[in-house]
Amino acid sequence: MGESRNVYVEPDERAVIRTADVYQTEVEAGTAGYSDTLLSVVANFKNSGAPEGFNAQCMVGKSKRGEVALRLFAVIDPETETFVRAGFKTRGCLAMTACASVVCSMIEGRTFAEALAITPDDVKAALDGVPWDKLHTTYFAAEGVRALIGDFIINRGGAIADLDAVVPCDELSLSCAMCEHCSLRDARIELQFGPAADEEA
Repeated sequence: MGESRNVYVEPDERAVIRTADVYQTEVEAGTAGYSDTLLSVVANFKNSGAPEGFNAQCMVGKSKRGEVALRLFAVIDPETETFVRAGFKTRGCLAMTACASVVCSMIEGRTFAEALAITPDDVKAALDGVPWDKLHTTYFAAEGVRALIGDFIINRGGAIADLDAVVPCDELSLSCAMCEHCSLRDARIELQFGPAADEEA
């Protein structure tokens, strides 16, 4: 019997998502562990990028052992403090893209109080689960919502006291510990101490 071709050989190169808004830096070793819902969100997202007229933006993530981060953008109605539209940009893995996309969908039409009630577990549930080694992406998504609201408050002239009234920070929380980079934390430091010394020079 002749030698048959092995059609199950895995290719060395794997497909990655590289668009203007999504840059997949982690090459996945298949889709094991990802729910069908999560994969469907990744395959069909339509809310990437900054929506026209956005008046709030943020960045949350980490870069230890590979960059995984999201940027969120939102159009917020200043009269009602309600999210009108939201969009995202991501770097990292499929889970980060799915979490960013789904949290944008979750906050649209919600007031600040309603959006702040969204937890990492809510993001996880909306995706029918996230692999255990990607759970940090659910925290980044929830923290991104807080950072968006903080950016909006600062842009309209808010001070530390205004941030504390709406989006207080707990530096000892799990969420804060996971977020190596957080635009809300950076903005708080700048409000409290002024621009960095090297920027003043």
